[in-house]
Amino acid sequence: MTVLIERRRRAGLVVLLVAALCAVMGLTGAPARAATHITLTEEDYFTGAGQVGALTAYNAQFEHAHPGVTIKREAVPFVDLDSTLLTQAGAHDLPNIIATDNPFVAAMQATGQIVPLSKFKGFSVKGYYPAVVDEGKIGKSYYSLPVAGENSIALIYNIADFKAAGITSPPKTWAQLEADAKALTTKGGAGNGGVSGFGITCDNGEDATWQWEPFFWGDGGKFTFSNIGGTPGQQALTLYQTLLAPGGGGYDEGCSTYAQTPGETDDFIAGKLAMMLNGPWNFPLFNGNTPAENYGQYFGVAPIPTESASQKAVVPLGGEDWQISKSGGTAAEKLAWEYVEGTQTPSEELNLANQFGYLPARISVAKEFVKAAGPEWSVLATQTLYAHPRTYGLGTKYNTISTAVWDAISAVSANPTSSEVTSALSTAQSAITAALGK
Repeated sequence: MTVLIERRRRAGLVVLLVAALCAVMGLTGAPARAATHITLTEEDYFTGAGQVGALTAYNAQFEHAHPGVTIKREAVPFVDLDSTLLTQAGAHDLPNIIATDNPFVAAMQATGQIVPLSKFKGFSVKGYYPAVVDEGKIGKSYYSLPVAGENSIALIYNIADFKAAGITSPPKTWAQLEADAKALTTKGGAGNGGVSGFGITCDNGEDATWQWEPFFWGDGGKFTFSNIGGTPGQQALTLYQTLLAPGGGGYDEGCSTYAQTPGETDDFIAGKLAMMLNGPWNFPLFNGNTPAENYGQYFGVAPIPTESASQKAVVPLGGEDWQISKSGGTAAEKLAWEYVEGTQTPSEELNLANQFGYLPARISVAKEFVKAAGPEWSVLATQTLYAHPRTYGLGTKYNTISTAVWDAISAVSANPTSSEVTSALSTAQSAITAALGK
């Protein structure tokens, strides 16, 4: 700046004008190409060693390619991130880049402080699994892109337990699931020191809804849950009631605090569960140092059973999405887009997916990933073709709807009777109808 000021007066006025404009836009400096300093802030909840290592390496790579740019990352605990971001949005003081659990994208967009990514040059959804990018589609605009791909759930089963029970293949229908759960149960189940045939997550949280959604959606349940009191809801919740009734082979450890992870995961590893619905984040825990501890020897992965063999399970999607805030002005937004765009290249997408333990968001990259990562991923890759983003078309209403769903599941877990199924679904239907009508 000193050298420029010593030039003739007109050049000095230009410099002052640029500085004034930068101050008005709230920038710490001009864009990276101007070789002046700018700090982009990024906020997420990632704490895993692979996750942190991958982002640290990517940030260093981005800074090297953009002289004068610093990426300042902050990790907020998962339970606090949503409320922290809403507070920051209320003060118009969001970080430049945020990564949230994908159902929270709609809530952030509703603050008015998130810019649509589809406005930036180079944005495209070509080649992605439709459900993955639709999670961030609100109206005709896209507000997010995946951080490291996506994850979901499938049926995971203990091969030794299957052999001991004389079961030669995983269940494909609900009737087979019910029969196998009984056959796999020993000594009265996990609560009595034996093995339970099938674990059911029914804690008072999103895990419970997330695990029940494939059964409801796959049987004709609407994605809005508007027909939860109808046949799909009756049949899907009756499945749980049948499994959790005495002698049914289902296990929920008393329900209220029995989470998918670590609850079911720990019980599966301990040999208390023969089957469960769970996700690929467990594969590193299951795959051991010897062949006997690996996929195909110790555990298997299969599609989630459906009410009839002709149906396809419709799974919900998990994972995190990048979003860009209005904080910092146009220049900061463009630089933030370059940051997000860089994570979507095939090579970086593959790297992040490997480090996070997720399935890449692009179909072609996912196929490459499965070849290298192992056949345990193939079921998840196929199911994702028929997946559904949980908040799509619902926005912030999804949270209220999900609460009504998990309340119904909890009620049936506490009292697994057909009359409780009817009562719980009636209560859920009333709450969901009211939510959809708002």
